[in-house]
Amino acid sequence: MLCAALGACASRPEPIRGASAPASGASSDAASCGSRYTVRRGDTLSGIADRCGVRWLDLAAENNISAPYTLRDGQVLVMPGGARTYTVRRGDNLYRIAVSHGMTQQELAAINGIAPPYTIYPGQELQLSGNARPVQTASATPAPAPRPAQPSTQQPAQQPSQQPAPAQQPAPAPSQPVAGAPQFRWPHGGQVIANFGSQPGGRRNDGIKIAASVGEPVRAAAAGEVVYAGNELQGYGELVLLRHGDWVTAYAHNSVLRVSVGQQVEAGAVIAEAGSTGSANRVQVHFEIRRGVTPVDPLQYLPRR
Repeated sequence: MLCAALGACASRPEPIRGASAPASGASSDAASCGSRYTVRRGDTLSGIADRCGVRWLDLAAENNISAPYTLRDGQVLVMPGGARTYTVRRGDNLYRIAVSHGMTQQELAAINGIAPPYTIYPGQELQLSGNARPVQTASATPAPAPRPAQPSTQQPAQQPSQQPAPAQQPAPAPSQPVAGAPQFRWPHGGQVIANFGSQPGGRRNDGIKIAASVGEPVRAAAAGEVVYAGNELQGYGELVLLRHGDWVTAYAHNSVLRVSVGQQVEAGAVIAEAGSTGSANRVQVHFEIRRGVTPVDPLQYLPRR
């Protein structure tokens, strides 16, 4: 989904974003992976990503591997890198293609110059990486052409009207800093014991840690779909990932999971019980909010308390 999606784990990168390139001794391992890697007994997706210097989410997307990310001995994995494409099949839609390749619908549309309502056709080839392309429209280009002199006089008049917009953005920031974000609620009522961002020892936390007691309920921060529920990712313990449109929330180190993949949950529903599984050194709820695969500071999206 990504350091990786559960940045609170002390000894490993976090899983939503996948593993980042190792800090030392990684170049030879990555080189030995080449463009393909054959799975060996005991391998895990995150472990292979660590050795090969790639993000585990990119590796999963490149090989069409979905939760619970099971590998088989002898399976050949293609390493991500360079431009990638996808050929649209009957029944596809842009949203599902984007999600399956670790990006948002808007990102995939921008790369391919596709405008709403994001219509695609069987046989169409989509670029899965690259720079955003301008959306082509029939009337947009001729309109400004016949008025070369007017922009210079109109720009000063338009600039004041555009200036208030940035000034208004900080106001809603504590609860809704980005248009379209769900109204998130706290997953647990405990005290925040580790904030988002850089941590001692050079580590980075892609979420927040909330103090808890064993067995206390962990609740969904917003209504959504369970896209992962398990403990296959070493270090993260019992983990739940919920998708809310283009947003994802993560809940790690639980003692018991109360949901299963594919289940729809309401905001505030109990999805797990707090614990200290994985690499947690105390009972806690590690909580993340991601827009697509990009981690954001949960405290900027949660209600003040």
